[in-house]
Amino acid sequence: MAKSISAPRLAEGSVCGAVAPAGLSLLELDRASLRARAYEAIRGSIITGEIADGQIYPVSFFGARLGVSATPIREALFDLVGDGLIEVVRNRGFQLPRLSDRDMDELYELRVMVELPGIVRVAREGLLRNPHRLRELALDLVELARRQEVVDYLSTDRAFHLGLLAGLENRRLLQMVALLRDQARFHGIRGLAESGALMSSANEHLALLEAVEAGDVAAAEARIREHLAHTRLLWVGRVEAEAQTQLR
Repeated sequence: MAKSISAPRLAEGSVCGAVAPAGLSLLELDRASLRARAYEAIRGSIITGEIADGQIYPVSFFGARLGVSATPIREALFDLVGDGLIEVVRNRGFQLPRLSDRDMDELYELRVMVELPGIVRVAREGLLRNPHRLRELALDLVELARRQEVVDYLSTDRAFHLGLLAGLENRRLLQMVALLRDQARFHGIRGLAESGALMSSANEHLALLEAVEAGDVAAAEARIREHLAHTRLLWVGRVEAEAQTQLR
């Protein structure tokens, strides 16, 4: 699961017991692992709002907090630039792209265009994979919301939604859904977790899964449409009452 930016120090030791493929050194393997782990840690901090809008962050900021040298941190940051999650400020560092209300609306509309028909097809054609595991994830989401563990909540939520669509066997679709989620960012989620409003969103996952598993196309479409509309409000930290008003 993604770590927050205040995560424990990432070890830079050798990969014990690993066998490097031909032409690849253990040092390169270790750097690749650190790059991936730094990417996940920074990505998680962007999504949950630990990385603030309007501030410029040098590479050293991330290195000091993750305990990782500059090279894998820099590589991870440029991976995030490629995903549209962060942008370069020449000779100064990195900052978050500003998201307007219109940007958020566009991301929401794209999720509806991509995710809703995918869920409908899974329900209609009986393509659901690993329903037992998805049920475990749905129950985990309720518990994580109760405990206000927002970083693990978002990672589990991501796994649940991608898992629902896995039976489509469309790698690009899954990548698109994942990227749209990440680009939206959930800056209001900590406040919602503290107020208890996140619990309502968490409870929606089980109802969605049950509709898809039963092959109830109409219910599955209604549940995912409702959930995405609710999530659009979670992105900006609006309260439960406002979410219910929009859904009427």
